[in-house]
Amino acid sequence: MVSFTSNKIFLDSETVAEQLRSARQVRELKLTEVAKRLKISLKYLEALEKGQLEKLPQGVYGKNFLREYAIFLDLDEKELMKVFERENFAPAASGEELFCQHASKSHYFLTLPRIIKNSLIAGLIVLCFLYLGRRLEMIVAAPSLVVTSPQENLITTDKTIKLSGTAEAETEVDINGESILSDSNGNFSKQIDLKDGVNLITVTAKKKYGRESTIQRQILVKGDNNSNIN
Repeated sequence: MVSFTSNKIFLDSETVAEQLRSARQVRELKLTEVAKRLKISLKYLEALEKGQLEKLPQGVYGKNFLREYAIFLDLDEKELMKVFERENFAPAASGEELFCQHASKSHYFLTLPRIIKNSLIAGLIVLCFLYLGRRLEMIVAAPSLVVTSPQENLITTDKTIKLSGTAEAETEVDINGESILSDSNGNFSKQIDLKDGVNLITVTAKKKYGRESTIQRQILVKGDNNSNIN
């Protein structure tokens, strides 16, 4: 290991990064030369001199890089480690490895915006699926249909009757298989001829791609022969 005989450089007012950088500059060394001599990656030495802990490997590797670099620059590595811990860590009774806590915090803050962004994207995707599902349900669902007249199981002597009701807008309405027109509010009506006996009237409302709704009315028409039937 290469060392120097000049006086040790150590100032309490300087950060660890500043002390490393100052000691190297006093010796007129380039980082590329130091990296070659110590066989430590140039990016790790740059991270040490800039205080960029998130770029250092976690655990004992980062600790050893700092120790070797301090010894190489003829600094008091023990005192330097103490200053470094004061700068970056709270006291740890459990003896956790150097850099782990700080690197975890840095990683948390660096990934927080990404988490928020991903959450927003996931939320938008869910909303889109819910909207599409709702729209699809509306398209394929059976339309609303109400027959207001005549009432169910009507008994009459009339030969004609007016059937009226309301269907969901933009639906096709059929009465006994015959298409009829409805107004903009879905209201429809039709005069229907009846025969003696039981008449079955079927009203159907359907949309282009959806299911259909059907309502039936049974109407009993009393003829002359049935006039005395209760």
